[in-house]
Parts: sequence; structure tokens; C-alpha cells
Amino acid sequence: MTKTLAAKFKAAVLFGEHRYYGGSFPFNNETKAFEKENLRYIGVEQVFKDYVNLIAYFKELHDMPDAPVYVMGGSYGGMLAAWARMKYPTHFQGALAASAPILWFTNKTDPNAYTKVASQSIMDVSGKQCGELQARGFYDL
Repeated sequence: MTKTLAAKFKAAVLFGEHRYYGGSFPFNNETKAFEKENLRYIGVEQVFKDYVNLIAYFKELHDMPDAPVYVMGGSYGGMLAAWARMKYPTHFQGALAASAPILWFTNKTDPNAYTKVASQSIMDVSGKQCGELQARGFYDL
């Protein structure tokens, strides 16, 4: 993103940090952040609000109020990207969500689909016996 896409499109690339990770805590005292009553600030809704505010601040700071914003991510970051685009379409004009199993939450995707595909691939390449040994191994784990 930073070397190819940003250079090609003359774009700014921001990496927002999720609250409670790295150095991002909603309190000055890290220990206080993890007290039970303060864990309500770690939710996805708070993350969206943080990102919306971060983008607004950046756009104001650089005098670019009409610049489009595209979010990208993989896995959990991909789910955040997709949900941000769905929930805040006026703030995020596009999203690239890689490895984002958002349909899994709606019961539209078999939660074992990956395991089935991976197991079939192992059997296709290495044979049925290898596939069965792999399945038993994961069962034992």
C-alpha cells in the first residue's frame, strides 16, 4: 500500500491503531484501562468512531475535505474495513476486505468450510491416507 498504491495514486496512507493495542489507551494509566468497567471502550463501535475522527482530523489538518477514503484490511482488519464502509458510507468511499469472514456472522457460511477445502486439497495432493492422518492429528490437538 505505501510503496505501490500510495505512490501511483499520490495518496496518503494512514494506519489506525485499535484502542487497547500498542500505545492506544483511553486512559493515562494502562492498568485502569483493563478494569472491568472500562472494557466497554474496546468495542467495534468505538473503533469506528475513532477511525471516523482520525480521518476527519487528518483531512482538516491537510486541507483536503473532499478527498475520498478507502479502507483496507485482512482478517479482523478486513471485517472492520467492510463494516466501516457499510456503516459509514459517507466517510469511507470504498473498502478492500481480504480474508474477512463477515458472512460467517450471519450463518450464511459454513464455519467448517475452510477446514473442508483444506482437507480436500491435502487429499488431492498427498492421498487419502495423508488426509485422514491430518484429520486425526487435528482432532487429537
